[in-house]
Amino acid sequence: MLATTPSIGAFFRARLFVLPFILLVAPLASCQTTGHSSPAAIAGPTSLTDGRYTLVVHGMSCPKCISNVEMQLTRIQGITHPTVDMKNGFVRIDVHSDNAPSKAVIANAIEDSGFTLVEIREGDN
Repeated sequence: MLATTPSIGAFFRARLFVLPFILLVAPLASCQTTGHSSPAAIAGPTSLTDGRYTLVVHGMSCPKCISNVEMQLTRIQGITHPTVDMKNGFVRIDVHSDNAPSKAVIANAIEDSGFTLVEIREGDN
């Protein structure tokens, strides 16, 4: 028996499946990290006071990242207007002291998003 080689048509059909997979699905797989928040990020006072904070977050690399982080933080009482600066790895939040969340709650939300909270800074730093 002679071995048969796949036809040119089968070759191109296989590429038609693989190429969209690589372009659409593969980038999403590398989007999130599985790191854990730094202990230094949640050190100090447990609850935040009224004001604006900047969260330093590692691992964000696409618009889906922005959506995921904003969704997780919006669910926390006392946090409003989460704004993600993906290029610099910052998330700015406004905290209202009547329902001020703890640093641990914020760290858990970032981890649930699939990213690593490195630091919580006061203000727009």
